[in-house]
Amino acid sequence: MEAVIALSERVQTLEAHPEGMVFTVMRDVDNTLAVDYSDNLDQDLDNYSERGFRVVAYRRGTRREQRLLLLTLKEIGLNSSYGPRYFEAVPTVISHLRQLGWPMGNLLVDRPGKKHAGNRVDDGFH
Repeated sequence: MEAVIALSERVQTLEAHPEGMVFTVMRDVDNTLAVDYSDNLDQDLDNYSERGFRVVAYRRGTRREQRLLLLTLKEIGLNSSYGPRYFEAVPTVISHLRQLGWPMGNLLVDRPGKKHAGNRVDDGFH
């Protein structure tokens, strides 16, 4: 029953925020990933781009999804770097993000700084 309620909440949130997106960006110079949520993706991606980040991947999602991801990462012992949504792009972090269904595009687990992912959109439910 809890799964049905959770799915229903997610669908309602997506309907209330049709522009809501979860996304990953990466800055190659210091190998930093940022996992974030946005109601205005173009504007937020521009802000990240001004700070040297590039898009890894994005898909429709909710702010709650992002908060739960950050809480889960903290609980499994992955420490953020600059702030709560910033992480070093190391294989352990990339692997956990991928396993948790976060949009990671073509980012490689073994050599994250070497592969440049495209702007992949995944509208599926994970």
